[in-house]
Amino acid sequence: VSSLAVMVGQNASFSVVASGTTPLSYQWSLNGTALSGATSSALTLANVQTTDAGNYTVVVTNSLGSVTSALATLTVNVTPEITTQPLAQTVTAGQNVSFSIVGTGTAPLNYQWSFNGTALAGASTSALTLANVQTTDAGSYTVVVANAAGSVTGVVATLTVLIPPAITTQPQAQTVIVGQSATFSVVATGSAPLGYQWNRNGTAVSGATNSMLTLNTAQSADAGSYTVMVTDVAGSVPSAVATLTVIPPTPPSFDSAGMTPNGFAFQLSVPVGCTYVILATTNLQDWTPISTNVALTGSVVVTDPAATNCSRQFYRAMVQ
Repeated sequence: VSSLAVMVGQNASFSVVASGTTPLSYQWSLNGTALSGATSSALTLANVQTTDAGNYTVVVTNSLGSVTSALATLTVNVTPEITTQPLAQTVTAGQNVSFSIVGTGTAPLNYQWSFNGTALAGASTSALTLANVQTTDAGSYTVVVANAAGSVTGVVATLTVLIPPAITTQPQAQTVIVGQSATFSVVATGSAPLGYQWNRNGTAVSGATNSMLTLNTAQSADAGSYTVMVTDVAGSVPSAVATLTVIPPTPPSFDSAGMTPNGFAFQLSVPVGCTYVILATTNLQDWTPISTNVALTGSVVVTDPAATNCSRQFYRAMVQ
């Protein structure tokens, strides 16, 4: 009698050849227990299951005695199944993460984990642990469970690695003149989308939720300490403090004046970046704007071609 190894659901047959005074009778047994109806020289098992696995023997008997055969082992191989699948996970960069499964089937079970379709060296147990994960570890993880009867692939478990926000360019302190614009900006990295909230002296600025904050016409009340809180799904980080100083404009001053071929010209000192208005009058009562410009430098030259037609002309400069 020879040992056999079959798959669940297959048929298995044992047979014995014996000699002696006839008639000969046969009784097959499984693990020492006689099998009902198994009384011929051959034993056929249809649609075998794991309960049929074990040690088979047959006792051959005639009128002079009996003899027991050697043991024949029936091994019933069961294809592997995964009863507990690996689960998708979301972690923050730097953390550890583990995927695990529960598999059944004829031992020994072999495991092979893969990342984005590529087998991971040494990842050959039912659990896969990744230490200090980074964005390069994010992706799809699967495991193949195999034994002598076959193999099965687990479901895809996705690993998402979140990056806490970090500020790479801090907002900078600024000094502007009343009425000028002031802009603070920040550059940050992290897991998109990033959220922003600007604060002045510790109080949130309404509607200031972008990476840039612009104050179009800064006033003295806008002076203070500005910060921005950058947030993503992994956390938040505050920026450094950027101080806004708002100073009153320096009154314009006339430096020199004289007639030119193009009219009466005079030099004026004004704050850079401010809008200055030149007004003229002949009677010190009715002032008329004759020029409006933005000072690109601290000293500007203004020419009034209409002054050649006046016996006298007075000028006033205003900074807006």
